[in-house]
Amino acid sequence: MPIPCAIAWGTAGFLAAFLLHVLVWRRAKPPREMMWLVIIFILLPGAVYLLIWLVGDPAFTRGGFSLLSFIWLAALSSAYIMTYPPIQAGCPSLKIVLKIHQNRPGGLSLKEINDLFPRQAMFSDRFDDLVEDGLVSWEYDTWGITGTGRLVARFFLAYRRLLKLPLGEG
Repeated sequence: MPIPCAIAWGTAGFLAAFLLHVLVWRRAKPPREMMWLVIIFILLPGAVYLLIWLVGDPAFTRGGFSLLSFIWLAALSSAYIMTYPPIQAGCPSLKIVLKIHQNRPGGLSLKEINDLFPRQAMFSDRFDDLVEDGLVSWEYDTWGITGTGRLVARFFLAYRRLLKLPLGEG
């Protein structure tokens, strides 16, 4: 099967996972959201592709078609998972742009922009998200990193090295 068909199947799989994600989140937003995003967007589709590969149509698995399809689905899913935290947390850049848009044509002063972000709320909300996702822990008045947090940190450090970006910067 040609590559455009593999892209179409991968896109369809991503859209199905996205629909499941929306349905689950509308019913009840689960704790450890990042874990559930990985389950919904990577593990479930991976299990479906493995099942199709094991017992499915030989035309779907011939010539690496199902592998190409899954790679495309995984690429779309990874991009979505990486953009999810800033979108759900209220990315400061996005908030600024939206607020300036709402106040056009006059715009906003620097003081008005600073007033959008109460310092304490910005940091405490982020720490709450990190604890809920099991990436950091708070014990004996000290923040520590969990095994999952180390895994995520290693992934992002490797990604930054691959892109030749400085480590520890935004």
